[in-house]
Amino acid sequence: MPSTDAPSFSYRHNEDGSHDSICMGCMVTVASVMSEGLLARHEATHVCNPIRLHQLSQRDSQRSL
Repeated sequence: MPSTDAPSFSYRHNEDGSHDSICMGCMVTVASVMSEGLLARHEATHVCNPIRLHQLSQRDSQRSL
């Protein structure tokens, strides 16, 4: 069952000066913007895809075998 907790995000600063926000729940890049201040807007509307979460849980289950 997917978590009801708000996802956390990791940030990456790219060589071209852009900033990426990566959702730690579903491991997708939520946004890539030139102004870091714009990331919060994208993060606030992000919803993890349940199919992606299922795929990640299956992958994690296989690794623990």
